Amino acid sequence: MKYEEIKQLRAFAWYDGIYLSIIWMASFACFLAATWQSLLGQVSSLLILSTPFFVAFRLKKFRDTALEGAISFNRACVYNLRVFFNAALLFSIMQYAYMAFVDHGKVAQIVTATMMRPEYDEVYKMMQVDKEQFLQFIPEAFSPLPMTLNSFIYEIIFGVFFGIIIAALMAKKKKNTQHVS
Repeated sequence: MKYEEIKQLRAFAWYDGIYLSIIWMASFACFLAATWQSLLGQVSSLLILSTPFFVAFRLKKFRDTALEGAISFNRACVYNLRVFFNAALLFSIMQYAYMAFVDHGKVAQIVTATMMRPEYDEVYKMMQVDKEQFLQFIPEAFSPLPMTLNSFIYEIIFGVFFGIIIAALMAKKKKNTQHVS
C-alpha cells in the first residue's frame, strides 16, 4: 500500500472506530440502566450482537466509497483490526472514567446480585468454587483498572476473530472491464 492509501485507511478506520465505540457505550449504558428497566438489558445485548454487522456495513461503505468497490483481504483485515482497536481504546477510556469517577461499585453490585441467584448454584458446583468466596472477590474484580483491562483484551480478541471473518466475506476484487470484440 502507498502512503496515501494507508492514510486513507487510517482516517476511515478512526471514524468508524469512534462510531463503534459509541455503540458499545450505548450498550454499556443500557446494561447499567437494566436494573430499573429490564428491557434495556435486551437492548444492550442487541447492540453488542450488532457489532459484526456494523463493522461489515462500514467496511462495505469504505470499499465502495473510497476504493471504487474493490478491497483485498489484507487491506480489509487491517481496516477491521484498526476499527476494533480504535473502538476498544475509546470505549476503555470511557469505561475507566465511568468506573473510577461515577460508578462507586454499582457494576459490582449488579454482578453480585445476579450471581447470588439460586440458578447459579449449579455453576459454582461445576466450577468447584465456594459461592461466598466468589462473591467476596467480585468487588475487587470489578474495580476500575481490572475491569477496563479485561474489557479491552476481550474486545481486541473479539475484534481479531470477527475482523478476519468479516474481511474474508467482504473482500472483493476489481472487475475486469475489458471487452472482447
